[in-house]
Amino acid sequence: MKFRTDIACALGLLAGTTFGSGIAFLFGWQAYQALTSVAVFGVAGIMITIAVFRLLHHKSVSTSDPR
Repeated sequence: MKFRTDIACALGLLAGTTFGSGIAFLFGWQAYQALTSVAVFGVAGIMITIAVFRLLHHKSVSTSDPR
């Protein structure tokens, strides 16, 4: 399965916002605190997922190199 940056962004955003809303729910945060939590974790999820997919892509390219 080939992963692209847009798929990584979508998965990271989904995971990050889900995690952020869960944290906001557990702490009982309201309005601005919950929105901030979801936004921060969403952006963090995007960045982490892109980094992981780039690392995986780099490893797959280096292992398939015939040299």
